[in-house]
Amino acid sequence: MTERVVRWFYGAPNLVGIVLALCGLVLFIGGVIHGWLVPPIVVGLYLVGAVATPRPRGIGDFAVGGDLDPDRVKKALAEIVDTAQKRLPDELASKVVAIQATILDLLPKLKASSIDRQDLFAVERTVSAYLPQTLDNYLTLPRSYADSRTVSGGKTARQLLAEQLDLIGQKMQEVSEAVAKDDVAKLLAQGRFLEERFGRNKELELPAPVRAVPPSTGQ
Repeated sequence: MTERVVRWFYGAPNLVGIVLALCGLVLFIGGVIHGWLVPPIVVGLYLVGAVATPRPRGIGDFAVGGDLDPDRVKKALAEIVDTAQKRLPDELASKVVAIQATILDLLPKLKASSIDRQDLFAVERTVSAYLPQTLDNYLTLPRSYADSRTVSGGKTARQLLAEQLDLIGQKMQEVSEAVAKDDVAKLLAQGRFLEERFGRNKELELPAPVRAVPPSTGQ
């Protein structure tokens, strides 16, 4: 309850309400309003500001399909990055952009890859839920509260978001490395296959070309 009160104190609706209430007091001091009307007008102005001011909004979840449809994944990532670049500090937005780049790089290789299905699930859930929910938890907080008030382990919400984005980025890098190792394994296996089928052996060697012998000139 205390944290909710503090978040409300930092929030835009409360700040706008306070500003409007102060305007009411200015009207009283200036003699525009007086008597018993002053308290209800001041309170009413505060409530108007508090109710009418939009709360911070998140970005929601994105359905990308269990088969990781490339077009849906790209669209979802583009919307997430667009929101991040508009509403996050630059250093946090850059982490989201890096996550997007990693996923887009490995996306064309996923369907043909034989990596663990849990890794594929991790990519799908990162785009559809983990990444947007992580951003939501920060974006729905008042900015001044998120950036200045310590909430866990002596860290602010901004610092916690940075750590969580690093964890997501690290996992996507691990999946990317798994896909790369799978590609290398396939390349090596194909090399062994070709060596067995077409490597140098007597059965496959072509006969040496016969050199023409010039006709003898009888003397």
